[in-house]
Amino acid sequence: MELEKLISEVKILARSTGEYLKSEQTELKKRDIEMKGTRDYVTYIDKEAETRLVVALKKLLPEAGFLTEEATVENEIKAYTWIIDPLDGTTNFVHGDTPYSVSIALMKENEIILGVVFDPMLDQMFFATARGKAFLNEVPLTVSTQSVLENAYIGFGIPYSLDDKGEEILRNAMKQFRKCSFRIKGSAALEICYVAAGISDTYFHSGLSPWDVAAGAFILQCAGGKCTDFSGTDNYIFGKEMVASNGVIHQEIMKTVIQGF
Repeated sequence: MELEKLISEVKILARSTGEYLKSEQTELKKRDIEMKGTRDYVTYIDKEAETRLVVALKKLLPEAGFLTEEATVENEIKAYTWIIDPLDGTTNFVHGDTPYSVSIALMKENEIILGVVFDPMLDQMFFATARGKAFLNEVPLTVSTQSVLENAYIGFGIPYSLDDKGEEILRNAMKQFRKCSFRIKGSAALEICYVAAGISDTYFHSGLSPWDVAAGAFILQCAGGKCTDFSGTDNYIFGKEMVASNGVIHQEIMKTVIQGF
């Protein structure tokens, strides 16, 4: 399997899916929106976009399994597994807001080897393979050099179900509001890519699923950044929590915001 040829095809699929999302957003009616839980939306558009992706990705790599958000195909991990989110940022999407994105990752055994995240509104294609660096529209990505919390630009998210640990982290973050800037953009995949691009210095979130983070985390690592779970280990794809950073600020974020020391 030639990774560079494969990622070219995946980028085409991500773009076509993003164009479908963009065209459908203006037509979306409130009656078309379903609730999976409190603040957790899904539409026919999510499902149709995922179906299109699954059909096309099966043609590219017939032997691969899938992990998907909308369960349009049986979730099954194989030697090669596609991890896809057809619409990351659904809450933004259903309210006519941005950003939102298409996220596609390919996992070989337990390692991600390809990642693509596409923002159709800004026409931004973030991508990386195991054989190369990370890129935004063919321009190489580099993480920021911010090394301290003061004046840092920090992204974060609030999970649909906020547990005690999540509330504690938010309280820790609030104590830092006077010294740095915090932003919630609403698409985990893109916000991790913003760290890869040096826009944000770090990003943290709990209550995440593999399809939220797999592609973005891989892109960030290829750009020189770092990802861990809240314990500082590497269980961030399946462990439902992530701290993504430029690497040099990672320990201070872990200590000050995540652990609250």
